[in-house]
Amino acid sequence: MQLIMAKLSKHITAVYLFIYCLTLIVSINLLWQHSFQQLQTSNQQQLDRFSRHLESQLGHFAFIPQLLSRQGIIIDALMSPHNTAQLDLTNRHLRSINNIVGASDTYLLDAKANTIAASNWLKEASFVGDNYAFRPYYQDAMRGEQGQYFALGSTSGRRGYYFSYPVMYAAEVIGVVVVKMDLSLIEKDWIGKEQHFLVSDMNNIVFISSEEKWLFKSLSPLSDNQKQTILKSRRYLEQPIESVSINGDLQQNASVLSMPNKKPFSNYYLSLLSVSQSKDWSIRVFAPIAPIIIDILILVTFISLLFLLLYLTYILIKQKRNRLQEQAMLAIKSKRELEYTVMQRTSALQAEVEERHKAESALRSTQKELIQSAKLAVLGQLSASISHELNNPLSAIRTYAENAVLFLERNQLDHVSNNLTRIDLLTERMAKISSQLKSFARKPNGELQVIALQPVIFAAHELLKPQLKANKANLTIALPDTPVNVKAEPIQLEQIIVNLLSNALQSMQHSDDKQIIIKLAVQLEDKQNSKESLAIIKVLDKGTGIDKKHLPHLFEPFFTTKETGLGLGLSISQQIISNMQGSLSAQNRPIAGAEFTITLPLVINGVFSELNTIKDSNS
Repeated sequence: MQLIMAKLSKHITAVYLFIYCLTLIVSINLLWQHSFQQLQTSNQQQLDRFSRHLESQLGHFAFIPQLLSRQGIIIDALMSPHNTAQLDLTNRHLRSINNIVGASDTYLLDAKANTIAASNWLKEASFVGDNYAFRPYYQDAMRGEQGQYFALGSTSGRRGYYFSYPVMYAAEVIGVVVVKMDLSLIEKDWIGKEQHFLVSDMNNIVFISSEEKWLFKSLSPLSDNQKQTILKSRRYLEQPIESVSINGDLQQNASVLSMPNKKPFSNYYLSLLSVSQSKDWSIRVFAPIAPIIIDILILVTFISLLFLLLYLTYILIKQKRNRLQEQAMLAIKSKRELEYTVMQRTSALQAEVEERHKAESALRSTQKELIQSAKLAVLGQLSASISHELNNPLSAIRTYAENAVLFLERNQLDHVSNNLTRIDLLTERMAKISSQLKSFARKPNGELQVIALQPVIFAAHELLKPQLKANKANLTIALPDTPVNVKAEPIQLEQIIVNLLSNALQSMQHSDDKQIIIKLAVQLEDKQNSKESLAIIKVLDKGTGIDKKHLPHLFEPFFTTKETGLGLGLSISQQIISNMQGSLSAQNRPIAGAEFTITLPLVINGVFSELNTIKDSNS
């Protein structure tokens, strides 16, 4: 049986691996086709826009030389090349035209290709006097044709696209007008994009690129004859032309190319090609396919984790079933052995069995009594704590409800909404208090957090405002301007302060001067040769004080001097403060009243500023 199950398990594992591999292959293929098609479509649109942009930029300058060739001032300069006044006038005219059209340079060549006037005649790198007979745009114009050519300027060394046109007089070509466009104007709108836009010549040498690192690089290896021809043409002057090792077909309109010496996944590009109408250059866009590869890796990881999770689930279920089977077998075996033993020792063990039954019965009875006693003790603590701690919020809710009724009768709906909101917050707070007291009765490890003490004191003050007003008592709060931070549980700490304030109010029931003061201060204390910063909260009243014989027992559970008190408030408060690594103490004031002090360690030592005293008069 075990051999059959082992073979079946191997068969299931093999089928599972086959499904996993098939799912990977199909998913990767679908994702690749979809993502690659999207990448190709979006980048084809980018390539079309770049091509139109390039044609548009070049088209702005194509007819400028033809217009200039018909102007009389140009013809006069060629007819009188030694007239300095005429040439100066022509230079200024060319500079004005150059500035208007936004060209890089505009200049005039005579029939021998000598520059006789130029827009940059005043600059140190002026074209005046230079000969450009070697440039194809001059040769085309001298044949009576419009010339276009891109190259590095032999004087400026800057890339430019040149437009030329012959100047005709008496049916003869007497000179050539040339306008040079700065190719960087085309690139500036395409820099910083994810794709690389390239324009290369017939030798695949890049002369326009959105990435400077591609300029003057050959996308394909150049032969020695090609290098000599390029050098003789002086198109790129002495600029060294390096070849980029690219694997892939550069002639296809859409192909995947790879480049060596790149980071993983970043050496593959989608190449899209567009050839100009004149066939003089090719426009390309290189779009990285690394995002597609990353998406595929994420997909592979996700599918692998999913199948691994399913496989682990299958293994766990299988192991659990095997364990159950083993346990059943062991149970059957043990039962048989037990039955055999019982049969052998029935008479001897009968008395022991009866005694054991009696002991088990007594034990169950005792356990039930202990459980019942524990339940009653817990219920007593919870009911006492909830009754004591919810007294003040219930009083506040009653006051807010009565005020809401009055505001509703006066049609003051904003005040009604405000009171109902406060009642909602108080009920939510009561639920939190009940939950916290229940948890405290079980002695849980409460989660402490870094809090500022000032908001806690203000919250306790807000909760007791109705009682202060009802008892015509004044509450003065003295707090530092800077936050005093401690590690505590805010709701529990607030309840302790509320408890101390309530006790202070009750102690002043028969007092004429009902004054309560809350002080918050920072104190530096020496502890075992080390200094510790402490936060001190003092609650002072002008009540009857504490009987000296009651002081030692004040924080004992169930000790109370009140007729209706349960004696749990101060005891619980001291335990809560102790859990916060602090202390709670009490003493009588020198003149009249009592003083309760809460001490908590500071989390951050700060500079103690002068007290900001707030007096709340409710009398």
